[in-house]
Amino acid sequence: MRIIDCQQQTEEWERWRARPTASDFDKIVTPARGDYSKSASAYAAKIVAKRLAVYFEPPPSFWMEWGNEHEPNAKAAYTAQTGREITDVGFVLPDGTDAYGCSPDGLVGHDGLVEIKCPAPETLIAYHAAGVFPVQYKPQVQGQLLITGRAWCDFFVFHPELTPFLVRIEPDERYMAKIAKGLLTLLQQIESIEKKVQRMRHPLVSLGTTQDNVRFSNE
Repeated sequence: MRIIDCQQQTEEWERWRARPTASDFDKIVTPARGDYSKSASAYAAKIVAKRLAVYFEPPPSFWMEWGNEHEPNAKAAYTAQTGREITDVGFVLPDGTDAYGCSPDGLVGHDGLVEIKCPAPETLIAYHAAGVFPVQYKPQVQGQLLITGRAWCDFFVFHPELTPFLVRIEPDERYMAKIAKGLLTLLQQIESIEKKVQRMRHPLVSLGTTQDNVRFSNE
């Protein structure tokens, strides 16, 4: 893997994210089976819009803002519980290509990752009740393992007033192969779209809305 030295949530980081990223791999492959997703075409269009600098990021939801606010506390809680220190990282590219990447919440030691979630309390409680890794995050976590080449990822779910949920995920080679295949198809779609759509090189001419700019057919 190759680490890009930038700070997450900055403009530079956003520029590096103008490519498929692991947090959106659930738009490329289905979480449970790894089949190519029906939402992949829309995701390809979104990537092109980012590359053309015409994409507008919607405002974050309450729980997204909550998660960003509480992530430092979650990292401290992870270290307190496991004794393992987290190294912050900006953006990560795989060896051999710049076509896609990921933004892990942290590197752990020489062979680990940590993926942190800070959801609504009822979501964390439901994870404890199920007692298993939530399958909707499989594309993201397996994608990060594929890109970084790391041996494991600790999935850590935090709320300041509840017991954290921790499960270790190891590489699923068959599933990662499906991600790689899906990425190849997606990148071909992106290339096809880019050949059809280009950013305008001149400003649009405003037609105006005043009566002076209107010409009637009977004049």
